[in-house]
Amino acid sequence: MSARSVRRGTSAVAILLGVAIFLGINYLASRHWARGDWTKTQIYSLSEQTKKILAGLKTPVRVTVFMTPDAKTYQQVRELLSRYQDASPKIEVEYLDPRRNLARAEALVKEFGVKQSTVVFRSGDRKKYVEEDKIADFDFSGGPMGGGGSTMKSFKGEEAFTSAILAVTEQRQPKIVFTTGHGEAPLDSGDRGRGYADAKQLIERDNMTVGTWSSLGKADLPADADVIVVAGPQTAFLEPETGALDKYLAGGGHAFVMLDPVLPGAGAPPADLGMKPVLDRFGLKLGNDLVVDPANALPMVGAETVLANKFGTHPIVRSISAAGLPVIFPIVRSITKAEKPPDGVAEAMLVETSPEGWGETDLKGLETGIEKGPGDTPGPVSMAVAVGGDEKPGAKTPRLVVVGNSRFATAGYLANGANGMLFANILHWLAGSEKQIGIPPKTPEQTSLTLTDTQIQRIAIAAVAGLPALAVLLGIWVWYRRRD
Repeated sequence: MSARSVRRGTSAVAILLGVAIFLGINYLASRHWARGDWTKTQIYSLSEQTKKILAGLKTPVRVTVFMTPDAKTYQQVRELLSRYQDASPKIEVEYLDPRRNLARAEALVKEFGVKQSTVVFRSGDRKKYVEEDKIADFDFSGGPMGGGGSTMKSFKGEEAFTSAILAVTEQRQPKIVFTTGHGEAPLDSGDRGRGYADAKQLIERDNMTVGTWSSLGKADLPADADVIVVAGPQTAFLEPETGALDKYLAGGGHAFVMLDPVLPGAGAPPADLGMKPVLDRFGLKLGNDLVVDPANALPMVGAETVLANKFGTHPIVRSISAAGLPVIFPIVRSITKAEKPPDGVAEAMLVETSPEGWGETDLKGLETGIEKGPGDTPGPVSMAVAVGGDEKPGAKTPRLVVVGNSRFATAGYLANGANGMLFANILHWLAGSEKQIGIPPKTPEQTSLTLTDTQIQRIAIAAVAGLPALAVLLGIWVWYRRRD
């Protein structure tokens, strides 16, 4: 057998072996594959909470993406929803371009009343709309007046989509009831620092309903309330009200109490705002002080505004701590857990100051300046506390969260830092909806390249003349090597 025949045979075998390996790799890849997320902030990676929810789906969820391909969030939405589909066969996705399928788009608008750049989630006869402003936050500082386009500050797609899936698949919606009659800020007001319209919208978006309880002088709480919220009363609760709230908690009820500092003056309510009997049940200490933290001072604002970035390990704040986000309290008092909690009751610090912070107790001398004194509450100062453990089958466990500030959740403040996350996580934990805790927004990486006019001209010359010249030189080199 000639050497040439051997080479040909060897080449044929090598080619066949290469083809077999190629086909084998593709077969294995089709059966055992994994998706990666190469973005720096992992904006397309699903959280463990979302994976658990998708794994537990019992009914199909139909998703209609009502967007044009050039929409600002289209690519991010498409990639994220593909991850949802990979995680669960119950997720069915349809992409509807209103420009290419006008009739179908008009039918969708007529059926659901939606507008463009909306994602619709449906399961059975329940539906939930996620509009573009719920998917991402944008910075428009580079808009028409700034000479550039908008940039995406944060991507909230997973939080919004998972919440929508829960909204259309869960059978019951928890009811959050706010007390009224003590000067609490109104639920429907969007005035900065004076209303909870943004908080109400957040609650409803997270598959919960909102109600009110005019508690003044009443001894019975609404029977359908899952969580009672006391949001910044300006006058004290009366004994029948605190008695009803204390009885409610003793029976396994859940409450969220936000109490602002009470500054001395004519007509000022008592420092505890009548809530001492409720707090005493769990040994909680409400400080008559104003918390300051020079180590975390914010520029251009007063010392009474506290930037808090020290968190406990409770599920309410675990995701906030992991995301490295701060909570900003416009004005806050201390609330401290009991040194020895009652039997069977677990208590946890949620948010505290740095060791350099303190609780200023000389409230009458605030106008002359704030200075740490021997009678002040020493740091680190606790500003939020959670009481209660895991729910046990057949038994109701009381749950209580107390925060020394209410304005952090009002309009104009809820969007600051992790304020909205803290507010929502507290309500989810109190309502027993822990599945929705821990899905923080993600910041997409913004990569840009700035070139001068000279650099652009050089690139153009290289593209027009350099590449052809390179081809000519390569041809001359090949000719030179083969000329013999």
